Amino acid sequence: MLDRLQRKLAEICRYPALAHKPADRRDLRALGLWRTRVLSAAMASRLTGRGEAVITPGLQATAGQPVRVTIGDYSELDCFDEIFVERIYALERVPFRPDLVVDCGGFRGYFCALARGAFPQARVVCIEPNPRHQPALAAQLALLSAPVERLEVAVGTQDGVGAFAGDGMGGALVASGSGQSVPVRILDFARWLAACRATALVWKLDIEGGEAEILPAALAHLPARTALFLETHYPRSRCEELIAPYAAAGFVVHEVRRREQGGRTYIEWLLLRSPSA
Repeated sequence: MLDRLQRKLAEICRYPALAHKPADRRDLRALGLWRTRVLSAAMASRLTGRGEAVITPGLQATAGQPVRVTIGDYSELDCFDEIFVERIYALERVPFRPDLVVDCGGFRGYFCALARGAFPQARVVCIEPNPRHQPALAAQLALLSAPVERLEVAVGTQDGVGAFAGDGMGGALVASGSGQSVPVRILDFARWLAACRATALVWKLDIEGGEAEILPAALAHLPARTALFLETHYPRSRCEELIAPYAAAGFVVHEVRRREQGGRTYIEWLLLRSPSA
């Protein structure tokens, strides 16, 4: 019993430990109390500075940039945990200052908050196709200290219109007419990236299985200095096929995390090329 209590206390304390300033700890403590099921979402919300479910604490990881998270929303918290607790996107490993940061699969904009804190002078572009995510995403980006461009499109290999289905962090392009899909615009990502003329790029690609199409098309348009934070949804053999051309093009490949869930393999990678490093 004592060991269980100590583990729960340690888990709760992870959240206020993320605070940028002491004033941020109250909201994060309430988040931790709900996350560990010590309190209901309604009771935890009453403990925040404004007594509201939506909190916007500044975090150490974002250099004080506010992060908008809703007590009671498990999809948001899962993403919050991955980025700010588990730190799967270690931007401190990037050995250069990018002039362009691109987030493909923006969801709630948490990676953009992380990038804005790490690279305050960079152009930051958030790409998210899901119409249902746009209000919360826009609210998050509006909190940041400098503008972030928001593109309500899916990335593909040619411009057009496609069908998008799914919610939370699991939405993706699907065959036309599939289930509860909605139409979305598709952006020819490689063409768009080439037009950006970046000299140093940080690129996050998490598009729920669509990376097999994007990775080969984008490679020739990546600048000499590129850091790619990538999530794949394939067995390792298929991942190796996709990543081998990047290794041949001078990228050093790091496996960050591997998860088995629902019969699928999820792997986070960092692919890094920086000739001057």
